[in-house]
Amino acid sequence: MSDMTTIVEIRKAELHDVRVTYTEKVPLFDGQARLAVDSFGLTANNITYAVYGDRMSYWSFFPAPSGDDYGVVPVWGFATIVETTMDAMEEGERIYGYFPMGEELVVEPQRITPGSFIDGTAHRADLPVTYNNYVRCAGDPLYEADNEDAQMLLQPLFFTSFLIDDFLADADFFGATQVVATSASSKTGFGTAHLLHQREGITVIGLTSASNREFVEGLGCYDSVVTYDDIDSLPPGPSVSIDFAGNQQVILAIHEHYGDDLKHSSVIGGTHWDADRPESAPMPGPKREFFFAPARAQVRIKDWGIAELQMRLAAAWTRFL
Repeated sequence: MSDMTTIVEIRKAELHDVRVTYTEKVPLFDGQARLAVDSFGLTANNITYAVYGDRMSYWSFFPAPSGDDYGVVPVWGFATIVETTMDAMEEGERIYGYFPMGEELVVEPQRITPGSFIDGTAHRADLPVTYNNYVRCAGDPLYEADNEDAQMLLQPLFFTSFLIDDFLADADFFGATQVVATSASSKTGFGTAHLLHQREGITVIGLTSASNREFVEGLGCYDSVVTYDDIDSLPPGPSVSIDFAGNQQVILAIHEHYGDDLKHSSVIGGTHWDADRPESAPMPGPKREFFFAPARAQVRIKDWGIAELQMRLAAAWTRFL
C-alpha cells in the first residue's frame, strides 16, 4: 500500500481553480477503518455542493489539506474497506455513501448494524446525519452490483426529489395547482417531476433550454415544457416555483410573470451557478426559501422513524427505476 494518497481541491473563491493534492496517509487508531474510494458519480448536484459550500456547510465534511481557502467537493459513491481496527468491520467489505473527491476516507464507525453505520469522526458530529450514514452493501436488500452506476448517479438526487415532493404535498402545495421547475433536464428536476406527476390536481411544467427541450419532453413526466426565452408563455394560475438552476434572471422573470399568483418559491440547486447575476432587487410574489433536504429528512425521521422513511423511499425508488 502506498504511503501517499490524493485528493481533489477547489479554490472556494474561484470554482474553476481545481488541483490534485498529495498527502501522507494517516495511521489508523482503534475504532477506525480505511475506505478506498473505487467510484463516484458527478452530477449538477456536486456543483450545488460547491456553490453553497459555506452556507450549507458542505465544505465542512472533508476539510481540504491546503487550508480554508480550498474545499473538497463531496461525492456519492462506492468504496472498499482496505484496513480496519474493528472486529465488526471486515476488509473487502463494500460500502456506499458520501465521500471526498479523492482516493480514500478514514471513518470511525458507530451505531453499527448489519446494513449501515454512522461515521462518528469528531468534526462531523454536528453535520446532518443524512450525510454521515454509510450503507454496508452486503446488508442492503436493494443493492445490486450491476446497478452501482445508477445508484451513485441517481439515488442521492432522487432522495432530494422524494423530500421535495413530500414537502410540497404536506403543505398542500401552498394552494397552488401547478409547479414550475427550472433546469427541468436535471436529474433532481425530473425525479421530482416524476413524483409530482402522480399527484392528482397538480400540473407539472418544466423550464429548460431550447437545446434540451426535446429531451425533457421525451421524459414523459412534465405536462408541458417551456424554454427560458419563452417564460411569458407560462400558463396562468396559482403556482409554485422549484428552482434547480440558481439563475437569478430566470427566477426574476418567473416572479414577475406570476406576481401574487406565485404561492411559494423554493431554492434547491445551482446548476446555472456561473450565469450573470443582476444586482439583488425585491421580487414580486413570495420571499424565496432555501430547501435543505437533510432538514426535511429530519422532520420525517421524527414523524415516521428512519425505518419507515427508508421503506417509503425504497418503494418510490423502485417505481422510478
